[in-house]
Amino acid sequence: MQQTSRKSKRRRQRQIRNRCIILFAILLLLVALLTHLSTIQNVIVRLGQGLVTSRTLEKEDYPQSLIDLYERNTEARQFVLDYKTKKDDNAAIDVSADVNAGEIPFFLQWDERWGYRSYGGDFLAVTGCGPTALSMVYVGLTGDTSMNPYEVAKRAEAEGYYVKGSGSEWSMMTGLASELGLSAKELGLDADLIRKKLEEGHPIICIMGPGDFTTTGHYIVLTTVASDGSIEVHDPNSQKNSDRTWNLEKLMAQTKNLWVYEKK
Repeated sequence: MQQTSRKSKRRRQRQIRNRCIILFAILLLLVALLTHLSTIQNVIVRLGQGLVTSRTLEKEDYPQSLIDLYERNTEARQFVLDYKTKKDDNAAIDVSADVNAGEIPFFLQWDERWGYRSYGGDFLAVTGCGPTALSMVYVGLTGDTSMNPYEVAKRAEAEGYYVKGSGSEWSMMTGLASELGLSAKELGLDADLIRKKLEEGHPIICIMGPGDFTTTGHYIVLTTVASDGSIEVHDPNSQKNSDRTWNLEKLMAQTKNLWVYEKK
């Protein structure tokens, strides 16, 4: 009888141990899944996007400029796909969470908070690199979060800084900037001077020609000099371009004009 009791006890201990092992394995699996959840979500999103073609969007009556954006910029594809469900969302725009004191914030022109709104007769997501760049500089230097990209775009269009077919006028980068309370000056293509201004805390807006950022024309912001001498960039049309640093000479080879800013 005593022997049977011992066997029964050992059996229960084995069962408990086995259950603990199973529970521990399940716990490890859950931790692994949670750790890689964002990666899994990204894979699912990419697979879903891969099933959508420009022909699909045409059949569903998406605007042609958004279809072109979908084909041209893979980073903006989810923004385009969300158009039907989010285009009428006119909620108040709050960028305060994007802003850190002493830094130039990063805004994307195809951010869903303003990208579906109009600028120059098209979507700000398509035509709004200029206002978005100027908004980054203004908010970063002043801390005033009211002048988000849409507010800058509205003011720029109202004052004639947008020219249909060519985009935001270069004069906007000094004229509108001055009206907003910034000191803006055209800068020469001088590597030492560019680095000096950035090191002093003065951001620079560049209008880029064909190359790494555009096939036509595109505004970007140079924000700081990295420890290795390369340049940190805020590209309003690309998170990827903004997550890396750039060789200054390579940037200068593609730059058509540039302006340096400080608060008046």
